[in-house]
Amino acid sequence: MKVQIIFHTAATPKEFEAAVLPYTKGGLLCIELPDGMIVKYPLCNVFSVAHKHGKHWGSTRGGQE
Repeated sequence: MKVQIIFHTAATPKEFEAAVLPYTKGGLLCIELPDGMIVKYPLCNVFSVAHKHGKHWGSTRGGQE
């Protein structure tokens, strides 16, 4: 999954081409990578996050197999 993060102090987004899962935990934005590494950024530094909505149990696009 491709994830783009724009920080308050940056004009261009930070991109992760092969992120497994973006989520928040406490005051952190966490990006899980395929090798198991989790990159964490303080939410107070994040302006916006963009990613495609994947299939999951609560999705109206399916995923209930």
